[in-house]
Amino acid sequence: MDPFNCRGLIIRSNEYKDKDRLLSVLTADRGLITICAKGVSKPGSSLGCFSMPYMLCDFVVSVSHGYYYLKDASIIESNSKIMDSLEQMTVAAHISSCLMDCTLQSENAKEAYELAVYAYYMLANNKDKYLLIYSAFNWRLLTIAGFTVLYDLDDPLYKASGDKQGRYMINISGGSESSQNRSFNRLLDEPAVRALNFFATCDLKRMFTSNADKKTEQDLKEFTTDYLSIHFDKIYDSLSVLNNL
Repeated sequence: MDPFNCRGLIIRSNEYKDKDRLLSVLTADRGLITICAKGVSKPGSSLGCFSMPYMLCDFVVSVSHGYYYLKDASIIESNSKIMDSLEQMTVAAHISSCLMDCTLQSENAKEAYELAVYAYYMLANNKDKYLLIYSAFNWRLLTIAGFTVLYDLDDPLYKASGDKQGRYMINISGGSESSQNRSFNRLLDEPAVRALNFFATCDLKRMFTSNADKKTEQDLKEFTTDYLSIHFDKIYDSLSVLNNL
């Protein structure tokens, strides 16, 4: 089979055998593919720089016995500044984990790829917004997977009782083992609910440029993490390593 060209994001890079690496690459048209980069761990390898995670690259891939092998590549965006802080690296690893866990069908692989391209780029260039980027990515990925709804702020169903205005009771439920103990309510202020609606519907070019106060950032982090954990049936606690910083 002839080699083919593709553009993709390296979302994971693992050691394989002695000097090789297996690259998990997210593409718009092929979804998630695995490419073997032979010999890239050898000193002086011409392809050694193409084995780092979070890079957007153009790949030339050869095919042998149904397996993909890296033949050549060029870097479109290195996103190397992700490595500048533990916060950025932690969020980047979380994004990669979610993309690996999410079952991408042909109809939503392109959306997930575009989301990841913007998420990694904005994370690399906006160190102080790592928490908001984390939440925005979570919610948009859940939207792509069909797990979110738009919240009508005028609907009495969502309005929390009490003296304080602008508070909403949002339910989280679902997962493959949906039951009473996997369904609970979360109280959110209006800015957080508006942010969720914005993350779900806005143009991707605008999504990671939004701003929020510290309380809203924390509320969104906790809510989107719980929502993600329920629907992907996995506990996402990668940000816990940042608690003691």
